[in-house]
Amino acid sequence: MKTAEITFLAILAAFAASLAFGSLDLKYADEFSFGPGFVPLNVGILIFVCCAIQALRSFAKSRQEKAETADRQDQEANSPNVSGLLITAAIIVLAVAAMALGSVLAPIFAMIVLMSWRVARHPITSSLFVGATTTATIYVIFAIWLNLPVL
Repeated sequence: MKTAEITFLAILAAFAASLAFGSLDLKYADEFSFGPGFVPLNVGILIFVCCAIQALRSFAKSRQEKAETADRQDQEANSPNVSGLLITAAIIVLAVAAMALGSVLAPIFAMIVLMSWRVARHPITSSLFVGATTTATIYVIFAIWLNLPVL
């Protein structure tokens, strides 16, 4: 498993844990329907579980590949991905700044587009479409359906 994948899984798992922990103050449900804490708690738990499953699968896969690539790794020089680290740091700084100004959807859109484009290697047009539809879905769920401020 690459260092970038481990870092990304750790950041995503920390985000999921903070989302689930932060939603404990919100009302989970009442006698007629679910409350505002229902979606963030469940999403946080599910993201955390998916991160754990992905980490286990990647570690199992890396053990198999480790035996096959031991000779090649001795010959190649591994250089750190400085550009990826700088992009990640910039995204985190911009997301914190945008959320401090009251916008949650802009950093979500940026993260989804970058993950789709750079990590999943989709074309930029597909990445923009995925980012727009996902952000619109989040807006519909939280702003329209649950009446929570997301802008």
